[in-house]
Amino acid sequence: MEVSQSNEVSLRGLVFETELTSDYYHQVRVGVTSRRSSSEELEELLQETDDIVRRSAVLDLLGRRDEARSLLEANRSEPFAVHLDGKLLLEEGRSAEALEVLTEGWQAHGSIVPAIGTLLCEAKIRTGDIEGAKKLLSSFSFAPDHPRGQYLDGLLHEHEGDYSAALLCYEKATSGAPEETRFWFRFGYLNALYGDEETAVRAYEMCQRTAPIYTHAMLNLGLLYEDAERYSDAITCYRMVIQSNPHHRRARMYLKDAEASLDMYYDKEKEKENSRRQQLLQIPVTEFELSVRSRNCLQKMNIHTLGDLIEKSETELLAYKNFGETSLAEIRKILTQKNLRLGEGVRSDDRNVLLVDSEQSAILSEPVSTLELSSRSQRCMDRLGIESLGDLVRRTELELVSQKNFGVTSLHEVKRKLKECNLTLAGG
Repeated sequence: MEVSQSNEVSLRGLVFETELTSDYYHQVRVGVTSRRSSSEELEELLQETDDIVRRSAVLDLLGRRDEARSLLEANRSEPFAVHLDGKLLLEEGRSAEALEVLTEGWQAHGSIVPAIGTLLCEAKIRTGDIEGAKKLLSSFSFAPDHPRGQYLDGLLHEHEGDYSAALLCYEKATSGAPEETRFWFRFGYLNALYGDEETAVRAYEMCQRTAPIYTHAMLNLGLLYEDAERYSDAITCYRMVIQSNPHHRRARMYLKDAEASLDMYYDKEKEKENSRRQQLLQIPVTEFELSVRSRNCLQKMNIHTLGDLIEKSETELLAYKNFGETSLAEIRKILTQKNLRLGEGVRSDDRNVLLVDSEQSAILSEPVSTLELSSRSQRCMDRLGIESLGDLVRRTELELVSQKNFGVTSLHEVKRKLKECNLTLAGG
């Protein structure tokens, strides 16, 4: 069966028709490009096979690795089961366990599945048996640029501290087998260690392309995203791990920290924005080219800064003696240049409330508790004295996020809940 045509082959065909070899799991894994869209069908296929390797592969692709490994462990007499078990253990970084499984498997099944030897070689390197690994590696007849051979050479170079040579080997391995996540993981890990975080991120991102997720790669990628202040992307990585393993303690801890950092980052940006805005609003109106008439009118109205100016509405300005449409056009032009507008500085409790029909009035009079907000968001409502939906829609985003512990997550929650009621925050 030609795996390069996997996009044209059904999932059933991949699972049941792909020949059982040491590459079986790898071929099926590549074919399952989207676990979310394939999970229901995989569940159905799981009920249709008793074959140890096929069943274990499907279990693992469904994110049920513990079940897959239990099945493989109970069937060590099956050569391909031993190979797959060793492969999964190495992916999880459980090198000592992999060494034990693969050593026995190599002795029992090496003549049937030579690929067990390449995994055993990797396990030996990872557990420090370098001489044993080199001896075993010398017995293989890899072509010079064979991806697996390059990968094993890279592991040896890395162990010996020759990182430049190791990186070159990993680069060749990923180029020759771009769908092999273990190769990308080592390439990403070493680049991160070497300080090339951009390349490391790209390498780890390649590990996202096949199911199931590569947990270590996703955790490392999340940490790199956090270093780059890409907190939303980091949160996605940690949630992917938790979706696969709800009890993963490190992923849960990292997720909590990333969510807190996202709120802090958003608050910090809002603080900078507030500071810039305050500086802008303190600019004297005398710094702008105004007609004598406009300048005199503003002075008589005690309007000295842009902040004073935006607290006035167009109606208030036009109501002043000798202030007409020409003067109003001057003011609009100045404010537009600074991305400001008349009336936006009016306090929310001073704004004119638009007439609404009885149905809308009923909605606005409902208590804010009807939104069923999270405890963090509700505490913000309490601090601001927001009791009804009408109170809430008179508030701006800026007023909300200026509150302690009220960040982007809480803001999105409030906006989403209001949208469900066909309401928006002031200025939205």
